[in-house]
Amino acid sequence: MHQLPFTLPAKPYPLAGVHHLPSQSPAPYVISVHGMLSTKDSPKYLSLGTLLGDAGFGFIRFDFTGCGESGGTLGEATLTRRIEDLTQIIDWVRSLETCDGRVGLFGSSMGGTVALTTASLRPIDVLVLLATPVRQTDPPPAELREIRERYPHFFDDFRANVDTFPFEKIHHTLVIHGTRDRVVPFDNAWFIYERISPPKEIWLVQEADHQFLDETHRQAMLEMSVRWFERFLPRS
Repeated sequence: MHQLPFTLPAKPYPLAGVHHLPSQSPAPYVISVHGMLSTKDSPKYLSLGTLLGDAGFGFIRFDFTGCGESGGTLGEATLTRRIEDLTQIIDWVRSLETCDGRVGLFGSSMGGTVALTTASLRPIDVLVLLATPVRQTDPPPAELREIRERYPHFFDDFRANVDTFPFEKIHHTLVIHGTRDRVVPFDNAWFIYERISPPKEIWLVQEADHQFLDETHRQAMLEMSVRWFERFLPRS
């Protein structure tokens, strides 16, 4: 799969990314949506890009404002800012000659929250949500306390109360969560699943942690995600 780095002149800051061109076009596309402190270059997204390329998809991975190679500072990368970033990426992808107009999202952790909320505001064809937080806990898990103290605006954002979004508008969604996730409890997965519309599925991966660090768990998760996209974004 041929990969091209790009910089989208988005507002208020340029967004950096990598465009994995499909082998034949026009084709459906999948956009990866990374987590709070992650980037487009996470091994998870590199592996996903390879699998999706083999399946005939176009694939986009990008850095949110203040992350990786994109402009701005991490302190500005609230949920609201990330929704606006992702919206600009989606509009750009749909304008590509290599895209057939159909777009899926793969969101992990806070990236899942961004994908979920964005999909409730604008049409998205297919979603895969991995270890996605939608319910705040007080006190937060130990892994998030330092982040919450350093970047309280992530949690004070006026859009942080995500259960106010119209989740019933979301469909064709696969919700994946590990049962040993110590960062985001897996009851968040059920919270999402119960509020979205069919077709939908939930998969609780036994013994998997938040980052799916075990290679067996990660590979199974990625392959399941690709099958979901193949099922609902079939090649013409």
